[in-house]
Amino acid sequence: MNLLQTWLLIGVPGLVLAGTMFVGRSRLRALVGFLILAALVVVFVLTPGGGPSAAIVGAVGLAAVATGRGSHLDDDRSEHHEQRRRYTTAADH
Repeated sequence: MNLLQTWLLIGVPGLVLAGTMFVGRSRLRALVGFLILAALVVVFVLTPGGGPSAAIVGAVGLAAVATGRGSHLDDDRSEHHEQRRRYTTAADH
């Protein structure tokens, strides 16, 4: 396979799948997303002429790490569905 075919068959679907794993604040899903990105880097390193493509996928992974996905930073943040108090009519005491 050449580089274009690799991007169309593996790269784009892999990046979309990895991106969906980083939605929300789940450590398990973030770990799966990082594993998908690592597998994509390996695929592009093994593809002839895929060095820059591997760097692009690695940059996506670096951005996910920089935002704290899957780390202890996620423990302090709650999802919108976990913040029930703001949707109640009860008076705050």
